[in-house]
Amino acid sequence: MKLLPFILITLFTTIIHALEPQAIYYGKVLEIQGAMGYKYLKVDENGTQHWVAIANAPVAVGDRIGYDKRTVMHDFKSKSLGKTFKEIIFASDVYLPQKVQRPKSMKEMLGLGHQDPHKGMRRGMSPENEEKPAKPFVKKDSYTVEEVHMWRKSLEGQIISLEGTVFKVSHQIMKRDWVHLGDGTGNEKKLTDDLVFTAASTSIKAGDKVIATGKVIVNKDFGYGYFYKVLIQDATFKVK
Repeated sequence: MKLLPFILITLFTTIIHALEPQAIYYGKVLEIQGAMGYKYLKVDENGTQHWVAIANAPVAVGDRIGYDKRTVMHDFKSKSLGKTFKEIIFASDVYLPQKVQRPKSMKEMLGLGHQDPHKGMRRGMSPENEEKPAKPFVKKDSYTVEEVHMWRKSLEGQIISLEGTVFKVSHQIMKRDWVHLGDGTGNEKKLTDDLVFTAASTSIKAGDKVIATGKVIVNKDFGYGYFYKVLIQDATFKVK
């Protein structure tokens, strides 16, 4: 099964795309660590061990998977895992064992079962119980992810910019691309450590460092239990 790029985990279980041919390497999964919508896999590739990051797809220890090496990052620091990878492959072209059944209903496709399908989609959040900002609003040329969450009401409707790293990209869900950015600020437990941007389409990929610009939207309800306290709409991205 060919899952591209960074298996869509926001609403769907898997989706198949076709890209230009890429060299694919195969390895056996030895260890799995999960964080920020990814699975970090230690794989054995013909006697050599690598760390490979893929989207949060169904994979288990002992599986033999295929992956490209298009994006290799060195000295990558994972705040969520609290560790630094000397070298890690962020695979966008991934082959998994064919053991995923096709969803039987729209509810299943949207991940509205017993488990939260995607931390980034803030399923079940509501506009109630708003916290008072920790510090007064300050007009700035560029904001942090934490500040956008904290000052969302003051920023509502404004065009803002911020610098960050792309965590994941999900393509053409509800006719738009969904990009998750982080910059090391915010609180993972409070769900303020990443920020969602939507765009008609984008070519950026996970691991890119970008300057993102877009319009702040507050208390956006897409239905099906998906509610965002804040997201950035009509976004554009400039890779640094």
